[in-house]
Amino acid sequence: MPANQDFVSKVQVFEPHKASLPPLIPYIKEFWRRRVFATELARFNDKAEYLGSRLGKVWLILNPLLLGIVYYVVIVIIRGGSDHNGLTRLNHLLIGLFTFYFAQSTVMAGAQSITLGGRLILNQAFPRTLLPFSCAIQAFREFLPTIPVYIVVLVIGKWVYPATQIAGVSWNFLWIPFIIVCIALTAFGLALLFATMNVYFRDTNKLLTYITRIWMYLSPILWLPSSLHGKSKLLLYVNPLGPALTGNSRIWVDDTGLSRNVILGCIFWAVTSMCVGGYFFISRERDFAIRI
Repeated sequence: MPANQDFVSKVQVFEPHKASLPPLIPYIKEFWRRRVFATELARFNDKAEYLGSRLGKVWLILNPLLLGIVYYVVIVIIRGGSDHNGLTRLNHLLIGLFTFYFAQSTVMAGAQSITLGGRLILNQAFPRTLLPFSCAIQAFREFLPTIPVYIVVLVIGKWVYPATQIAGVSWNFLWIPFIIVCIALTAFGLALLFATMNVYFRDTNKLLTYITRIWMYLSPILWLPSSLHGKSKLLLYVNPLGPALTGNSRIWVDDTGLSRNVILGCIFWAVTSMCVGGYFFISRERDFAIRI
């Protein structure tokens, strides 16, 4: 090779790897060092997603709000019910849909993050978990504007029906950050799992659309957690989002604290999702480059 050559091309060779975990401490340090990359990528995707829409981010609120109204009409008005009970159901529907959309967006976008980020993976060396992590950040940024809207709905409901038992400001609301963190960790862990599956089985993304729809119907969103009795209450705890959505409804709608079972259920699913999803993702991420 000539001595005066200024540029030397670098050739990267990607070969299959046996599924195994890399040294975790250096991996986590590198992940934390590059966290700004995930934040900026989330900000870029957030701007690009609504670039051609006139209403822009208003759809983040309109979509679950209109869907909640549709379900309210079907479940409460058509089936019949008192105003007080109907208002409680509407509050439960809205906070459930807003929260579920946060988890759903994290899982759906995270599942596609690796296959859509193929050029980054082939040209840059970085912890691949940053790609699903950026999707979780973007989903959280989209979730935040829905909270003030829900508070407005609660205030209006309290003003229209002052006799209703709508949650007021109390110490129970200090549980909300705990619920949000548990939902975020659970959804992020599932995003890692489905992102890995989507690399090996591209039909995963198509099936995930139906899985999340069924998941919503089985979650305490369209129905109240108090409607379950006896052994049927297990449905709340075998669902990864069941305990968190139940606790969310108790805080916002019933103005009560979290029971021990709800707290343990939230922690269990958050830890389990992170461990299982993290293991499958990190142990196979060196194999992604030759499969995308």
